[in-house]
Amino acid sequence: MRLVLPAGVGAAAVAVSAVLPQEVHYDKGMAPLWVPAVAAVLAVCSALLTARRLVLVCGWTAAVLFLWAAGGVVLDAFRAFYWATGIPAGDFAQVDWPGALRRFVSLLAAAAVGAGTLRYQRATSDGRAPRQWGSSWLGYAAFAVGFPYPMLKLYWSLGGSIARPAFYTEGFPVMELVCLVAGAALSLALAQSWGRRLPRRLVLAPAWFATAALVSMAALMVFGTASQLLGITDGPVDFGDTQSLVAVGTVYLSWLVFGLTLGGATLAFQRATGPVDR
Repeated sequence: MRLVLPAGVGAAAVAVSAVLPQEVHYDKGMAPLWVPAVAAVLAVCSALLTARRLVLVCGWTAAVLFLWAAGGVVLDAFRAFYWATGIPAGDFAQVDWPGALRRFVSLLAAAAVGAGTLRYQRATSDGRAPRQWGSSWLGYAAFAVGFPYPMLKLYWSLGGSIARPAFYTEGFPVMELVCLVAGAALSLALAQSWGRRLPRRLVLAPAWFATAALVSMAALMVFGTASQLLGITDGPVDFGDTQSLVAVGTVYLSWLVFGLTLGGATLAFQRATGPVDR
C-alpha cells in the first residue's frame, strides 16, 4: 500500500505545527499532538508489514487516529472564512493556523490511509467476493438521520424545552433547514435512479465534501468526549448537565451516523457509476 506519503505528510504537519507559535487557542477537546504522530507511525508500519492482519489493524487504526486529529477542521474553515472576508465575528474571526494546518492534513491523511487500507483488504481477500453495500439503502438511511439535528433546533426555536440548553438564544434555524433540504436531496440522489442521470461529479463532489465535514465535526465531539472521560484531554462536555449530554448525543451522534451512511452511499454510488465521468 502506498501509505508512506500520507503518513510522511501527516508527520511533517505535526512537526511544523508543533514549532510554530500558537497565538489563538480554541482547541479544547481537540486531539493532542501525539495522536496524528502515532497515526503516521502506524500508517508507515502498515505499508512495511507483510502479515495481512497486522497491516489491516495498523492501517485502520491509523485512519481512525488521523480522523480524530482532524476533528475541528470545519471550525477552522468557518474561522478562516470570517478572517478572509472581514465580516465582523469577534474572536471567531481568529484562526489557530498551526492547528488548522495539522487538522486539514490529518483529514486528507485519514481519507488516503482509509482508502489504501480498503483497497488492500479487498485485494488480499480469501477469494470470496467482498460484501457489496448498495447505495440505495445507505442513501435512504442518510436521508433519515439527517433530520434529528435540524428538527431539534426547530423544536427549540418554537419553544420546546426537552434537552434545550439553559441559555439557548438562537432564533429560527434557517441555515440548519437549508442544510437539511440540501442533505436530503443529496441522499436521495445517491439512492434513486434519477441521481445517476446527473453529471457524476455534480453528485460525488458535494457528497464527499459533506461526508468529510460531518464525520470530522462528529469526531471532534465523539473522540473529545471519550478522551475527556478517560482523562486524556480537557473536553467541553459538562457531565453533570443532563440536558447538555442529551443535546450532544442527539446532535453529534446523528452527525456521525449521517456522515458514515452518506460516505458509504457515496462510495457505492461511485463504484456503481464507474470511473468515467459522464
